[in-house]
Amino acid sequence: MLRLPVQPMVARPAAELPRGGRWAYEAKLDGARGISVVAGGRARLQSRQLRPLTDYFPEVVAALEETFADVALDGELVVCGPDARLDFGALTRRIAGARRGDIGQVSYVIFDALSAGGTDLTGYPYSLRRAVLEQLLDGAPRPLALVPMTLDGNAARVWLTEHLDAGVEGVVAKRLDGPYDPHRKSWSKVRGRRSAEAVVGGVLGPITAPVALVLGRRDEAGRLRVVGRTSTIPRPQRSELGALLRPARGWHPWPSLLAPSRFGDAGPVEYTRVEPDVVVELTIDSAVDVLRGRPAWRHPARLVRIRADLRASDVPHLS
Repeated sequence: MLRLPVQPMVARPAAELPRGGRWAYEAKLDGARGISVVAGGRARLQSRQLRPLTDYFPEVVAALEETFADVALDGELVVCGPDARLDFGALTRRIAGARRGDIGQVSYVIFDALSAGGTDLTGYPYSLRRAVLEQLLDGAPRPLALVPMTLDGNAARVWLTEHLDAGVEGVVAKRLDGPYDPHRKSWSKVRGRRSAEAVVGGVLGPITAPVALVLGRRDEAGRLRVVGRTSTIPRPQRSELGALLRPARGWHPWPSLLAPSRFGDAGPVEYTRVEPDVVVELTIDSAVDVLRGRPAWRHPARLVRIRADLRASDVPHLS
């Protein structure tokens, strides 16, 4: 019998889905990892970081206790918002102490069976664990669900391009003959990405050769809001940007220091404000947070090119 805490198996980032061989492809949903153990009539939940989550998701715990007697499962806790899209921000508010009715419907979307009926399944191949999981979840009540899986690589690539707005963050590829081994990174995770434009409102590093850009889009009132930052800019593009960027003169819509929540820093972020008239094209993933009621890109965007053909007013508004 497995007991918490359980060290989870994690996936290594990859640029492309693996081809050839015997692979299964699972939709990676925009949520929080949750490992559950049901034993002795009680269910408990833990996070990927081994933190207890049991008290935050009573509806999931109740469904697990109603359905199972002795299992250990791995999956993703997600929240479906009123627009039918997954809402990661709502999930974090629940963990921060929001009342159940305040955040939408929570689901526990399960993708692996680590034990069942007293049998440790972690050494068995994924194909067998998936078959056991499908049997365990047959007829299971909400909020329990089975993660979508396909053996068709082309179908998995469609998830990466056509389902990002619904909350599919990417695809995880798993070998059908692979065990569940936390010490091996044999799973591969590919994030779904798309093209986007943004206005450059600030830079990290010198204006003449910026190391990264602070990005903005306008809200419904026309005010420029911070939506994210780029990853480190390749050196050849830094001088090209430096030739176009100008220090901000007079009033600027952003404060002199940015809140650490924007970039995950421990303290306020120092940067240099620039005139918000340069537009860039980016590659972004589907992960979006809501900060102070406005969407923001959770992960750094990759700079593709400068869009000299676009004005700041041509950039789409926040949505």
